[in-house]
Amino acid sequence: MNAADLLNGIIEATIAITLALLLVLPLRKPLRDAFGAGVAYKAWVMVPIAMIAVLLPARTVATASSPGFHVLGTQSMSLPALAGAMPAQGAQWLCGIWLAGMLLMALRLRWLERSFRHSLGSLHRRADGMLQAEVSAGLPAVYGLWRPTIVVPADFDLRYSGEERRLMQAHERSHVASGDLLVNAMVAVLRSLFWFNPLLHAVARRFRHDQELACDQRVISSHPQSRRSYGEAMFKTQLAARPLPLGCHWGYGHPLKERIAMLKQPIPTRARVLTGSALMLALSLGVGLTAWATQPAQEQAKSQVAPGATGEPSMPEDVQGTPPLYPKLAVDQKLSGKVVLLVDVAADGRVTGIVVESSRPAGVFDAAAIEAAWQWKFKPNLESGKAVAGRVRVPVDFRIPANGDGAGEKPLGTPLASR
Repeated sequence: MNAADLLNGIIEATIAITLALLLVLPLRKPLRDAFGAGVAYKAWVMVPIAMIAVLLPARTVATASSPGFHVLGTQSMSLPALAGAMPAQGAQWLCGIWLAGMLLMALRLRWLERSFRHSLGSLHRRADGMLQAEVSAGLPAVYGLWRPTIVVPADFDLRYSGEERRLMQAHERSHVASGDLLVNAMVAVLRSLFWFNPLLHAVARRFRHDQELACDQRVISSHPQSRRSYGEAMFKTQLAARPLPLGCHWGYGHPLKERIAMLKQPIPTRARVLTGSALMLALSLGVGLTAWATQPAQEQAKSQVAPGATGEPSMPEDVQGTPPLYPKLAVDQKLSGKVVLLVDVAADGRVTGIVVESSRPAGVFDAAAIEAAWQWKFKPNLESGKAVAGRVRVPVDFRIPANGDGAGEKPLGTPLASR
């Protein structure tokens, strides 16, 4: 994969993620009201599904080269025009910036995680297996992707009643059992990969809020007679000053008003939850299928040659590779022509981009020329004795043999590189 392909993938994935987020945001509350907080939390799965869908190979359609069918580019050119038309060096610079930003965002999230843990002070193992911190803000909490650890505040036994402590412990254990820590790690990866997308960072807090609401609902479903104690425990919790990117805690940016209001609502019936879950599954699959189907199809030209026309013309000295195959339809119609390609060549001679500058007849031989050109390797330009990337103009001539029947003499598709 070259820099242009990587950049194209980033652009397409960013568009898919953004559109999925814009779909999820207005659906959260209606889904919560109709089917419960757990179903609304599941709606966020549409975001990674949309991203994965656009990164899957696009459907392939077989097309015959014929008059009026004009291929303007290759597979990489069918992606967003910004990356496809960009010089190879520019794409490489942008990919370098993306990698640097990804690393900085990952380091920042890691710093936030370590900063939260450092703020807890010394941790002491309790008889019940949980850890007790020297502070109270933002606790209890659970962190640790491989070995989840529940941390309770310094005044846990004094501030909360026995029932409240039991409910808070059940809340944190529910996070672990439901895989919320792994989900948070996946969100951190997405935020690092797409660090330049402000919408993704802006909705992260809403996602965490839905996660907490879903956890609240699971706990109340298991302890339906403890709503009041659960609500009182929420009111007693102190807000944390720092976020916990990979963990879960009660007190950072979770509006208590909405959480308390949810405690007053009836617990969704099993039928409602199953109906909502089925709806979300269908909607998520629909989003993924739509994202995949809207990708430009990869055109696979029918570039097989006619019987007796399978020769390999000679190649210019500065081009290594296989010459283009003569389209069968052009042989049948006794068509000759010429395609002029603008080929971006990396410093090592690899082809990094192709644009059709002109073709005659329009569109007849484009696909065959492009298909072959992607496999070529060029002798790069030299500057001060050092190979550098550049652009090459390559006229490709297609000539029908004199007898015109596609047999005997071999139709030629000969690239003549010029700089």
